[in-house]
Amino acid sequence: MRVCQGCGCENDDNAERCRNCGTKIEVRNPNDPVRHDDLKFDYPMSARDKWRLWLGAWGLVAVATLVINPSSILATPFFPIGLLVWLPNGESKAIIGWMIGAWVIGWIFYGLLSVIMFKAKKSGVFFILFAIFFALLILNVVGCQRVMHAASGIH
Repeated sequence: MRVCQGCGCENDDNAERCRNCGTKIEVRNPNDPVRHDDLKFDYPMSARDKWRLWLGAWGLVAVATLVINPSSILATPFFPIGLLVWLPNGESKAIIGWMIGAWVIGWIFYGLLSVIMFKAKKSGVFFILFAIFFALLILNVVGCQRVMHAASGIH
């Protein structure tokens, strides 16, 4: 299977042009010296690999949430509120954000970031965006636990 250098589409081994974008597929001799532009960071990444990483990240979030506090899985629709905890006086802001529906904006943000990640043609750009996405997910998991702890003290 050959991967197109232009769009990352997987093509048949005998393809001369990409079936998706029409870019000429270069065949390189494995004995040729590696050039700077041959680094894996610059290669296109298949949609399948992107989906695997994206779904894996969300899977890790689900497992971490279940391990930390299984009952918090019920608050999944409000997950993005956890990011507000990192602002000054964040627990209060997160609780207010939950009440006024600010979590919807958080889901829109995650959706837009995901679309941008999937549109990235080069693996290096994808991995930079994925690192930001994954860091936000981690901060969100921790933040959600802090919000739930703060909310449990409200009488």
